[in-house]
Amino acid sequence: MPWTKMGAFHFSLRRSEAWAEDRRLADIRWSLEALDPRAHLRCGVFAASDGANVPYRFWKAREPRAVLLLLHGACDYSGAFDEIAPKLAERGFTCLAYDQRGFGATASRGEWAGTDRMVDDVSDAITFLRGRVGNTLPLFILGESMGGAMAVHAAAAFPNRGIDGLVLLAPGALASTLWKLIYRWSARLIHALARNCEIVFERESGNELSASSAIRLMSDPLVMRGIKPEIFMGLLALGTDAVRKAREVRIPVLTLIAGRDDLLRKACIRHLHDNLAGEKTCRLVEDAPHLLLHWRGGDSVLREARHWLLNRLMCRQQARPM
Repeated sequence: MPWTKMGAFHFSLRRSEAWAEDRRLADIRWSLEALDPRAHLRCGVFAASDGANVPYRFWKAREPRAVLLLLHGACDYSGAFDEIAPKLAERGFTCLAYDQRGFGATASRGEWAGTDRMVDDVSDAITFLRGRVGNTLPLFILGESMGGAMAVHAAAAFPNRGIDGLVLLAPGALASTLWKLIYRWSARLIHALARNCEIVFERESGNELSASSAIRLMSDPLVMRGIKPEIFMGLLALGTDAVRKAREVRIPVLTLIAGRDDLLRKACIRHLHDNLAGEKTCRLVEDAPHLLLHWRGGDSVLREARHWLLNRLMCRQQARPM
């Protein structure tokens, strides 16, 4: 039975189970069956710098103007962009999304790989992406929730990787001292009392989401619905450090904040945004929940992000010497 409620979720505990190989293959197959064959999607794995295979999805624009690395949120995977990336590709953005360590179909699913390893994966993904499309097109990173925090970390860690800008959608940020203590001690208590258990979160309703997103988030077996306390602790550290690392980010950034965020505090995201050291734009999306792109009004969010990206491309072109 649920033991607590927060926002649109019920939380409870259950004993963690291994992801058996036969189940893994069935889950991956389920996630691929619903793909639109008209989306010009390519799937595969690329080799990370530590030798691990990283599952990816790649959408190539017919007439590419820029490349876009897409970073999903916690408990999600690259399939989060199955509807969004084709729309971006139609507007000239070649897109790559991959399953971040510990999520999706990665071999380490259910384990926290650590911020350093996950940030290195961003660099490895850029290397792979550049190998597919070359080095001449501008490169942007779009990250939602955990992916937004990861984009901040990557931009701070790799200022010379040629990243031209970030789009942060309700980025994972934790700046409140009180809430940091509450979350941290809650995770430690859970770990101490239930070492072999995971935290399960069940969405009460998908009414605020688009119909397709609600079906995917509540039915797709590759979307995790339970995490070990170690992952929870890792996410807290990631969000806390992202606020600090933002001071080292000097490239242009668009930050979109959900007006009715059911997971993060708006003040924490604003703190992260205020710390950014470069050109920055912040927008509040009224009435939107945390999952901005998967909201029933998500098309307006996508338009906002696309408009900003196109403006950046125009500014970049105008800045070129004649």
